[in-house]
Amino acid sequence: MHLLHIATLLAVLARLSVSTAPQGINCVQHRARAGDFVDGPAKVSADPLVHFDSPMVTVFNETVSENWSFDAASHDGKASIVLYLTRGTVANNIAAQRGLISIAWANGTRYMENAFVDTSTMTTCPKTTTGTWSNDAGNITWGFSASRDFKQSVVTIKSPTINGTFKLNSRGPPIYPGGLVYPDSTASVLLAPEMYWQEQFPVADAEVHLSIRGTPFDLYGVGGRDKNWNSRPWAVISGNWDMARAIAGPYGLMLWNYTSAVDGRPYFSATLTKGTKVIFRTANQEPLCSETYGTVILAKDGP
Repeated sequence: MHLLHIATLLAVLARLSVSTAPQGINCVQHRARAGDFVDGPAKVSADPLVHFDSPMVTVFNETVSENWSFDAASHDGKASIVLYLTRGTVANNIAAQRGLISIAWANGTRYMENAFVDTSTMTTCPKTTTGTWSNDAGNITWGFSASRDFKQSVVTIKSPTINGTFKLNSRGPPIYPGGLVYPDSTASVLLAPEMYWQEQFPVADAEVHLSIRGTPFDLYGVGGRDKNWNSRPWAVISGNWDMARAIAGPYGLMLWNYTSAVDGRPYFSATLTKGTKVIFRTANQEPLCSETYGTVILAKDGP
């Protein structure tokens, strides 16, 4: 099992204004600009039937944020990558439009970079969804393109410091917290109080080819991608968040172990897939006679 422990701290303030306009005949564009926000409450969607790559926040206030996440670890577990594309409150930056990347080479070298840009644009079309985070100068672009059938995605970065691609080919169906498969009108996108989550790729084959300040980073392994959005900052509503993905033959495992700072309670979601089918799912950590359950023990034997 390749374990990625992902903990993103989101700060308290954000500003963002949004414009929505049709693109071409069958595409819709949703643009957010750094430095703009609305006063007062901002609605976040909890509709389980909205496509998992579509924006769930259309107008941002001082606290709301939305985050597309991509991650992978090499087959031997020695190298890893985590990448975030975020709109809204993040890292003490008001009204941020941000890309973040964290990389670990097999030799132990690590690299992290925040790229704060001017605009993010989401474009949804019948067959693809694209997201682009870019600056007005035109020399920084972070973005992704994903098929609407949840089969493939590619992140592309073009900047003075990073260039290359991060590709994922899904090995499982898109799932909600608790493991129900999208689309399902009875499902919920709420993992825990104020923590909304969608898992586009619970497990995937990953291929990464990047140049980081002139140093190559190449990875083949296990990865996945998801999206979360919050009505208040991550640091306010979250205690901790452990995530794991694994592939063994035709089987895939995806689990989340989350502690809420809102009510102090743990929340759990584990899903076992075989191909595009879910063969086991649970949101229970405690042994139950009448329902499925699962337990997770994190063993740390490295730095």
